Amino acid sequence: MNVAVFHPGTQHSWQTALALQQLGRLEWYATSIFYQPDRWPYRLEQVLPGAVGQRLHREFRRFSHPALDPGLVRTSGATEWLERMASRAGFRNLTRWLDRFGNDRFISGIERDLRGPERFALWGFNASSERSFALARQLGRPCILDRTNGDFRIYNAMMADVASAYGEWFLPTERAEPQANIERDQREYELADRILVGSPFAEGTIRDATGDPAIAGKLKVLNYCYDEALFANLPKPEDVRADGPVKFLFLGLVIPRKGIQHVLEAIARIPRSAAELTIVGSMKIPPKAFAPYADRVSYVPTVARADVPRIMADHHVFLLPSYFEGAGITLYEALAAGCALIQSDRCTPAVTPETGILLPEVSTEAVYEAMMAAIEDRARLNGWRAQAHERAREFTFARYRSNIAALLDEMRI
Repeated sequence: MNVAVFHPGTQHSWQTALALQQLGRLEWYATSIFYQPDRWPYRLEQVLPGAVGQRLHREFRRFSHPALDPGLVRTSGATEWLERMASRAGFRNLTRWLDRFGNDRFISGIERDLRGPERFALWGFNASSERSFALARQLGRPCILDRTNGDFRIYNAMMADVASAYGEWFLPTERAEPQANIERDQREYELADRILVGSPFAEGTIRDATGDPAIAGKLKVLNYCYDEALFANLPKPEDVRADGPVKFLFLGLVIPRKGIQHVLEAIARIPRSAAELTIVGSMKIPPKAFAPYADRVSYVPTVARADVPRIMADHHVFLLPSYFEGAGITLYEALAAGCALIQSDRCTPAVTPETGILLPEVSTEAVYEAMMAAIEDRARLNGWRAQAHERAREFTFARYRSNIAALLDEMRI
């Protein structure tokens, strides 16, 4: 039996689809955006003048997956682009409406296929699988839930504690996940035949939040992977000079959940001559909270996936002092780029004693001490970076594909 993969956004769903395609097991891949230069709206980059066309190309390039067979890919049209434009313009109500409208259209297409003559299993992702799984179960189709986050009941409890100390760092949307979403997640757990998570931490949050042995029995940790093609031609890391600053990188959503407040408080305590900090990603903290630290940071908004390896390779240490992660694919990518890691234990366990520091707690003091350890012992830092590529081999696409093949065998799909 083949497997149909669907995700109304992206996440790592394209890698799942590609693995299944290479295994000869992909029925189709449904997603919101898939770059095809000869189709609308991507043709705009060829006709719009100068800087506008170049900017569009950079945006479109973020959704380029040339190894996927376009004949197996289905997209949901222009709704996702309209939603993205509304979000960036700050129209929150319109963004929510477009998100609901787009998701309804997306799910309706999957349901039409499920009622067709072909038999296939479903591989869906959290927050978008409930309706499709319910119909699939009625029709006797296996359902795999790829849960890219931990359980939001645990998240809400954690963020309530963080907000009590760092409330000024939160936008309203980052404080708590609505109860309706938590109830939807619970139904997805119950409908799924297998629940995949990207880290032991995420697995533990679901076990603790549900307290249900039946759901616990469905859980399986399946490590994600990085895009080897993107990181294939990077140079070997050079030793960090003893007389220059250590270059730290924070890449991803800039939100309190990922510990950005601790990173900024830590860098403010370190002399400029000793450390530089680059932040890359969508800034989702109040400008007033960020303003006192802005002169210590090089800030780059969201970039194309193709630009990430170059940025990572230009830095020495990657920071992810997160409170709550499903996995943290950026950790694998940073290793592949030759970065040492400073991470919390709330992520995938990518760091080892040979490649960086696992924080004893998520706090400003712990982040500061880890950063200073890298600054004050350059030999140790250079050793971490020298071992990064070797550690990255544990998270290759080939290994991910092999794990998927084993999963399908285990489930007899």
